[in-house]
Amino acid sequence: MSNHDVTFVPLATGYHQSMDLFAAGRSVDTGLLAEALIYYDRVLIHVDNPVQFSQLIALLMQQGLSAANITALFRAGVLGVYNFAFTTNPYVDFISPDSVQIHGLYNIQDQTMLEPNSFFKRFLEFEPLRQSFENSAQFDRFVASLEGRVIEVKADDIAGTAIDNAYGDFLNPERSALMAQELVNEIYRIKSMGKPPQVSVTVREVIDGHFLVEWNIPLNQLPAIELETNIKAAVTLPLSTAAEGNKFIWATDRLKCDLYVSRPISVLIGDKLFESAETAVRSRIRNRNVIEELEARVEFPDLRRYVNLDKIKFPQVLQIRDKSKKFREWLQSEADRDRDAIIAYHTEVARASGFTNIARRGLKIFGVLTGAAVGAALVGEPAVGAVIGAAGGAAIQAGAEEGVKYLFDLGADLGADWKPVVFGEWYSGKIAKLLKQAS
Repeated sequence: MSNHDVTFVPLATGYHQSMDLFAAGRSVDTGLLAEALIYYDRVLIHVDNPVQFSQLIALLMQQGLSAANITALFRAGVLGVYNFAFTTNPYVDFISPDSVQIHGLYNIQDQTMLEPNSFFKRFLEFEPLRQSFENSAQFDRFVASLEGRVIEVKADDIAGTAIDNAYGDFLNPERSALMAQELVNEIYRIKSMGKPPQVSVTVREVIDGHFLVEWNIPLNQLPAIELETNIKAAVTLPLSTAAEGNKFIWATDRLKCDLYVSRPISVLIGDKLFESAETAVRSRIRNRNVIEELEARVEFPDLRRYVNLDKIKFPQVLQIRDKSKKFREWLQSEADRDRDAIIAYHTEVARASGFTNIARRGLKIFGVLTGAAVGAALVGEPAVGAVIGAAGGAAIQAGAEEGVKYLFDLGADLGADWKPVVFGEWYSGKIAKLLKQAS
């Protein structure tokens, strides 16, 4: 059952999320972790590899936490680790400067990943992690604090459903354009390139089971944000972003917890939750669960930004956390989620934490938000079945029937024992327009 006391936070930066930090050379988003600690009793962190995990620990120390502080957070269960013991990568051939052939998207495991509890070997035997600690005793205490605090998922656990459903989205022109548009928007914003162009996509079957996907903008000519070059495999990014978003949703459904994410992947996650809710209605699995959104202007520092700029240290974050119990109670009490209360709580905590004359910032949440004065429905009477008709049809054409099953499974859980709240940006206007066009 969703108690809203635990959230899943992917911290790795890249083209899927936290792209601004990736451009600045940081591999983990400690600012996102700081914000999640304010709103949740427990936080399950996710990073992709041992390099990112070692850099996360080193960066937390640089931002003011001692090894003892970090160990205590894990030992108390405030922090935990969620690890996919596999990678999800496309297999491609570059057949011309402007053309890439995608042979498939695969969950890949090496022999170590196949071993039980492989996280401890893969991550904790990584020498740069050990070098962050002053001595062996300090490191051993940290390792001991992770016992029972790591959830490890193998490729067989999730099977191919996330990939199969991602292919359905990739082969749906509107959904593919939506994912590519968010990528283009972020690149243009980070590179200060002005107003981004409107992305459109055409998809046509050229041979049985083989599709040609074309964008009106050559994605391979988009500038890389971390290098002075172009993104050679940019055409694979909408597909891999869809698969990654599906993995995150699958994990939170399994955990019955919330999500704390940044853009552009948050847009895909909001879209997918809405799609699965409507799939459940169309299939008579469940009554409609409206995916709502809340956006409020609150007087509170932009913790993610200030922590990532090293202007607020982590000990101060933990002090703010101590004063923010009302935030967490507000999330956990579904019957009393009114907008005025959360605005007042932010003002109260900001002043108690010594922040005065703070400019208002946007607080953006979406999900199954029951309670008073939370927000309006995305669309009053959405086109039930429109999305499953479009995305599902594409998935079946690609031989990915499991991708459709993925939606049914999510829809069956959504609103029953899983009522997710997601911190992140979700452009409901775009989704509503897309769904109306598909109907």
